[in-house]
Amino acid sequence: LVDSSLAMTATHDLQAEAAAVAPPSPAGDNGSPNQPRRHPRTWLRDLVSRHEPTDPSDPRSKLPAFSDPSLRGKALVVAPMVDQSDLPYRLLCRRYGSNLCFTPMIHARLFTEKATYKNKFWNWGGASWSEPGVPGTAPEDRPLIAQFCGGDPEVLLKATKSIEAHVDGVDLNCGCPQGIARRGKYGAFLLEDGDHLESIVRLLASNLSVPVSVKVRILPSGVEDSLRLYERLVDAGAAMITVHGRNRHQKGPLTGACDWDAIKRVVETIGDRVPVMANGGISNLDDARKCLAHTGADGVMSSEAILEYPAIFTESHTAAVGGKRRGPGRAQIAREFLEICRTYPPNEGGQGSGQKCMRIHTHRYLHADLQSNPAIRDIVSYADDIDDLFRAVDKVEELHESVGHRVEDEGPSWYVRHRNEDGNGSNAIKVNADEDSEEEEVDPDEAVGCSVGLFMGNDNDDGDY
Repeated sequence: LVDSSLAMTATHDLQAEAAAVAPPSPAGDNGSPNQPRRHPRTWLRDLVSRHEPTDPSDPRSKLPAFSDPSLRGKALVVAPMVDQSDLPYRLLCRRYGSNLCFTPMIHARLFTEKATYKNKFWNWGGASWSEPGVPGTAPEDRPLIAQFCGGDPEVLLKATKSIEAHVDGVDLNCGCPQGIARRGKYGAFLLEDGDHLESIVRLLASNLSVPVSVKVRILPSGVEDSLRLYERLVDAGAAMITVHGRNRHQKGPLTGACDWDAIKRVVETIGDRVPVMANGGISNLDDARKCLAHTGADGVMSSEAILEYPAIFTESHTAAVGGKRRGPGRAQIAREFLEICRTYPPNEGGQGSGQKCMRIHTHRYLHADLQSNPAIRDIVSYADDIDDLFRAVDKVEELHESVGHRVEDEGPSWYVRHRNEDGNGSNAIKVNADEDSEEEEVDPDEAVGCSVGLFMGNDNDDGDY
């Protein structure tokens, strides 16, 4: 097991780090109002390699991300998830082998217009955990890519420009499939206006010093149309494409299998020019290895599986250990997360909605226990402060001790909630024939809960998704 302390040290000044991510481009290709800045094809590999632990006494150095030759230089990524991929959660995932994280999806217009939203989503030097007057994330929270959503090019540029010195890259969300994204003309619906999307990418890539990436889905019209669009985005200056191998209709109970073959086609088409990240169908390290081998991608991104078990990039639930959990148990994960929250409150520039954010995460981790213990579930759902959540963890630990609970027998619970038993006794994804439904379902591999309440930090929800 990995030591529970944050065994990480900052190795770069924030400003110097931003410069290192975006080295000067060749003459005549440095970026201008009309000319996108180009980054070396190896920029992603160089970034994750630069942040590998170098001290043999660092517990992380023994994790697969840094010790398995097949994974060295590959990105094992925490996806951008609304009110979920917050600072304390990211630090927990990094502790257990994630070597690149995205911020939650940040709404560009709200970020530029609403002070409360802007202060929730970024530390401008006033967070209790930061050095006074020094903006940016915690030093150990690197490398980090900030994801924004929006459809107005100038607003997106203003928002991303304000934090480019504090991050290692900026990502444009073209994956959110929810109705609010349709109404706001952003997310996956931007993909269906190729000219407008291309102009946004070109503007950002021409004016930002850090790499500009785009997180996409497969177009409803098919893979061939998707490939043509992705080539246009690279021509416009996109330095990386993250492909969620599903279309915008595949969400919630309609999710279905991720199309790794489509991602492989993307790698074959543009992978010689920019890194390609695979998103979807990653539930453990075996899946990560299989996906990398099948697609040839430069990394894998996980969302729902890593939400329930932030240690999925450890050797847990893999064939090598007989499918057993060899990493930390769910109660330990919950306790470690809350301990990090005491130091890094998620609402202090950490992209989380305070108490609600902590309730939701705790519910994810302890989902298997809460289903059969409504009293503990109520403590989590209606917790007024962090001490209530610690009390819930205490009760789960007491319960585990009383029944002889074994961590090695733990498995996914919340992650498989959309599955049911088919006639053969195996798990099958529930499918609804109404593909055009605008039902506001929580999506498995995209920004969880793309809703106004989460964007605005409404803390009235009990987090029981």
